[in-house]
Amino acid sequence: MKAMLGARGAEAPSGKAPTIDAAYLDDLVRLSLTGLERMYDPAREALFSVTFERGRRETVEHLGLRYTVMSSLGIHQAKAAGYATTLDAARLLQSGLAQHDSEDIDHLAMALWADAHIDCGVGEKVVPRLLAALDRDLDGVIGRVLAWALTALALQHERDAGDAKVKAAATRLRDLGLHRCWHAEGGLFDHFAGGSPFWRTQALFSTQIYWVYALATYGRVFGDAEAAGVAERAADQLIALRDPFHGWPWRYDAPRGRVAERYPVYSVHQDAMAPMALHAVTDATGRRFDRALRESVGWLHRNELGVDLVDRDEAVVFRAIRRVFPLNRAAYGLGWAAAFAGARSPVADRPWALRVNRTCRPYHLGWILHAWAGRTDRVG
Repeated sequence: MKAMLGARGAEAPSGKAPTIDAAYLDDLVRLSLTGLERMYDPAREALFSVTFERGRRETVEHLGLRYTVMSSLGIHQAKAAGYATTLDAARLLQSGLAQHDSEDIDHLAMALWADAHIDCGVGEKVVPRLLAALDRDLDGVIGRVLAWALTALALQHERDAGDAKVKAAATRLRDLGLHRCWHAEGGLFDHFAGGSPFWRTQALFSTQIYWVYALATYGRVFGDAEAAGVAERAADQLIALRDPFHGWPWRYDAPRGRVAERYPVYSVHQDAMAPMALHAVTDATGRRFDRALRESVGWLHRNELGVDLVDRDEAVVFRAIRRVFPLNRAAYGLGWAAAFAGARSPVADRPWALRVNRTCRPYHLGWILHAWAGRTDRVG
């Protein structure tokens, strides 16, 4: 591959990706449903991750109940869009919540978010618990978690507009995002609403994209043009900061609006999280992102390693392209320190220092369903 000199130090794209069209996305939805069915453990009534790092398929129970709750939303959406599956979304949501009886904001928020779509009665029990969990100083809560809570509360208000406490909590989170986390000059969000600038301003893609989703959803539900406008501006900035393969980098310098560390580049960002957030902006503003969506999903097949991250035989999408150890640690530290000092990372991107993370977590496939089931026509 011919090297492309420039600030991001990446290589120029080469080769062709499959055509990312409605037929491709329909196949991806079906593959995701098959993959989730294979990840399901009926004895535990939960979904579990799989890994192929040692050359064979192995089950990994890491965060299985959390992923079960997350995946239930996409499974429900796929069924509503006419896809067949043996999985029961309502049962998965109820089981995942009951087996992991946590008061963590992220777990409660995701359960409420899922129930806003599934409507199996979970929300009635979760709302007071989530409101209680949010009734404290939120400066140290990661932006991703705050955005999940905002999304859940906005959707709960859409379903039941009579609860003044839900509206007040959603408005508080909206204001926290816009007035404490958002950097208008950089076009990005801090990782936390408070604390040391060194820790607060170096934000992950997950925080960025979930704030985009949440503020776009809030803007649509409440008719808030400011919230929707900030979501759109952040989406545009993230699109502008993609690498030459249209990969979404992992770590950002929020005040300056630039990339602090590119890797890992996660597949779930490419085929699910970025698309579902861009869909939310479309729903709030009417603006479409067809080209960016095609390019984002196309990265699965046309990337810096020239590998296909979709394994159709196993019905999985491999998790990421990452730096090898210990270069990943060096790049993380140097990139973070350089960004804080106002400089660019001195670590270059080279394919020989990269590897594929051959795992797949169920929420990834669940988010694919949430992003694309019923929306396969959004790529033009």
